[in-house]
Amino acid sequence: MSYSVPKIAGESDTIVGRTEDHLWARWEVFVRPRGGVTHVYSESVHAPDAETALLNARDTYLRRVEGVSLWVIPSGAISRWDEHQALPESRSEEGSARRLWEAFIRHRRGAQFLHAGSIVAADAVDAIVRARDAFLTKTDGVAIWVAPSEAIVAADPDEAEMLFEPFADKGYRQATYYDIPEEVGYM
Repeated sequence: MSYSVPKIAGESDTIVGRTEDHLWARWEVFVRPRGGVTHVYSESVHAPDAETALLNARDTYLRRVEGVSLWVIPSGAISRWDEHQALPESRSEEGSARRLWEAFIRHRRGAQFLHAGSIVAADAVDAIVRARDAFLTKTDGVAIWVAPSEAIVAADPDEAEMLFEPFADKGYRQATYYDIPEEVGYM
């Protein structure tokens, strides 16, 4: 028995290994842990909109670490540079319109991206150059991500109790809940 699934107007076929327009968008997730001073990259989630992305991120990543703040950024809004690429040259002109960008730095291979701070730049290339100049030394840093500040969707502080408290009383889900014998060493 065979049948065909009706195709929706404008829908394209799904090809394995390729992302098509009708699939959910990918959102990069950053969590600021309790006692932490900056947001740390946690990985990504797929969601149809920002609100669902926040909820998916909460359900996926706040079980691992006790967080106090949550950001999601559409993956397409992030401009990336890594050590295998030539450093871009800033091509922005003085007097051109500038906007606020958030910079995320990976200091060494295998480390997480950390929110380094905000910069003002004309475009993504200018933002990467300015982030490099502001937050990296000549021997430090293997990757930079920048995103326009308006692309960041942050959890509403008024809803913090709803987002973060359900996991606060479940300490057994946190690695810090358990005592590790000294002979095991660093984990």
